[in-house]
Amino acid sequence: MENLTNQILELDSGKKYFVLRQALYKGVTYYLAVEVTEDEENFTNNFLFFERIDKDGKFTVKEVTDENILTVLAKNIKIEQ
Repeated sequence: MENLTNQILELDSGKKYFVLRQALYKGVTYYLAVEVTEDEENFTNNFLFFERIDKDGKFTVKEVTDENILTVLAKNIKIEQ
């Protein structure tokens, strides 16, 4: 599986997110991402965790909403400054 850190994910909704970190937890890949503006020039204040879902040789992502997983990810994924 490729590392998507520092790449942009575009959702079906048209929103774009810059991947800050990628982590593996219990065999599942998660991404910490920040929404970017339409022109991809700036970040917004909208940070999300996404879960990677692999199917038929392709992948999609969905927003993580499980509070327990969010807590674990938030405690263990660090942003280097």
